[in-house]
Amino acid sequence: MTTTGRTVPAAVFGPETAAGAAHALVLAPVTPGWDGGAFFAPVTRALTGAGLRVTVVDTLSAVDEGTDSLAALAARWRERLGRYGPVDLLCGNALGGAVAQALLPDLAPHTAALLVSGPVRSDAVLEARLGEIADLAAGGRSGEALALLDRRVQPHGRRPAPGADTPAPHDPEAGRRLAAGMRMLRGFDLTDAVRAHPGPLLQIVGGHSQLVGRRHTAAAGHHRVHVIAGAGMRPHFERTAEVSDLVGAFLREKGLTT
Repeated sequence: MTTTGRTVPAAVFGPETAAGAAHALVLAPVTPGWDGGAFFAPVTRALTGAGLRVTVVDTLSAVDEGTDSLAALAARWRERLGRYGPVDLLCGNALGGAVAQALLPDLAPHTAALLVSGPVRSDAVLEARLGEIADLAAGGRSGEALALLDRRVQPHGRRPAPGADTPAPHDPEAGRRLAAGMRMLRGFDLTDAVRAHPGPLLQIVGGHSQLVGRRHTAAAGHHRVHVIAGAGMRPHFERTAEVSDLVGAFLREKGLTT
């Protein structure tokens, strides 16, 4: 996967030039292709409804042959942050959340952070489950990898929808993205960087997540980790009203609304 020199896929929502509008930059999770920001739509609506301008970027667009770890991916994004102007709120979902937390030391101290199922550390269970998906994708079975990922992002114990286990044909580009992205989430621990961040931070995780849960988070005393009861890796879709209320309250408390 070679992306050096390419334009980073991005989508902008909300007021482009409204005076006083805070700017939120969102880093995407691992997706088989760029989805234009659809993965974060419920949260984006909450952010734009509060008057923020939101830029959503494809985190994997910074990956090339030399990007073999989360630290390397974060370094790529460190070089790109200046392209987006001032960032008042840095957001991330899953892999994007991990990268966002790795970037906290490079941001202004007052910058707020909003993570949805964004791990601050890996463990043996998370690495094994993501590794299984990566191995399928790298082995020419991207359809099976996506089907397994779909099962893993559901809350623990939920049965898949009828037909959900029928894999799609292999897509080489999707396979490359899935394998590269899943393998980034190995052997990392950003606890110290996150706890040292002086700005506000809200981390949202699902209480029934099969992947990123409460044990994969870290926070300082002025930060908040909120567990959504019964939710999996996508609490913003499973419990949209609850997550939107949390985000709205966070923005008001931190003075980010217009």
